[in-house]
Amino acid sequence: MKPVTFTSVYWGLMPVLLWGCIINSYFLMQLSLVLLTILSVVFFIKGTRFTPTILRVLLIIGLTITSLPYVHLSAVAAIPLVHLVYIAFFLKIRYTNYPLPTCKWAFIFLTEALGLAIFFYLLPRLEAYGMVWQVVLCMFTASIALQSVMHAFRLREQPHGWYCLAGITFLIAGGALALAHPSLSVFCYALANYGLVYGATRYIWQKQGTPLQVS
Repeated sequence: MKPVTFTSVYWGLMPVLLWGCIINSYFLMQLSLVLLTILSVVFFIKGTRFTPTILRVLLIIGLTITSLPYVHLSAVAAIPLVHLVYIAFFLKIRYTNYPLPTCKWAFIFLTEALGLAIFFYLLPRLEAYGMVWQVVLCMFTASIALQSVMHAFRLREQPHGWYCLAGITFLIAGGALALAHPSLSVFCYALANYGLVYGATRYIWQKQGTPLQVS
C-alpha cells in the first residue's frame, strides 16, 4: 500500500470518527476507530516485510490496545500498558539506530519537571478519589514513553521521527482525557495511531533504503 493511499483513506475516514465524537455515538466512534486500526496494521505489515518481527509485533499490540471497546473506561489499566509497549518499541529502534542518537538532558529534565508539577497540582483531587498511585503510574510511563521517542531518532537526519513524537503526544493526551472526555480521547487515539504508524514505517523505509512510493 502506497503512503499516499494510506493517508488518503485514513483521513477520509477521520470525519466519520469526528462526527461520531460530536454526536457522542459509540457505534460510529468504535466502528471508525477499528477500521482505522485495521488500515494502519495492513499498511505497516505490508510496508515492513523485511523488518524484525519484534518491531512489528510491538507496534501492532499498541494499536490493538488503543482500539479496544471502552478503552477510555479502562484507561487506568490500559494506558500504562500501551505506554510500556511503545517504550519497548522505541528503545528497540534507538539501539539499532547507529550511531546512537544523543541524549537530550534538557528535554529529560523538562518532561519530568512538568510531570511533577501537574501531579502536585492534581494531588488534592487525586487523594479525594483514591487514585494517587494509578495516576503516578500513568504519568511515569507517559514521560518515559515521550523520552524514548525523542531519543530513538536523529531528528535532523530522520525527520519521520517527528510523526512518532506527535503520535506519542496525542496518545498521552488521549490517556489524560480518557475519563473526563471519552469522545476526545478516542479522537486523540486515532491521531496518535496515524503519527506512530506513518512515522515508524517511513523511518524503516529510510533505514532500509526503500523507495518512498512502494506498492
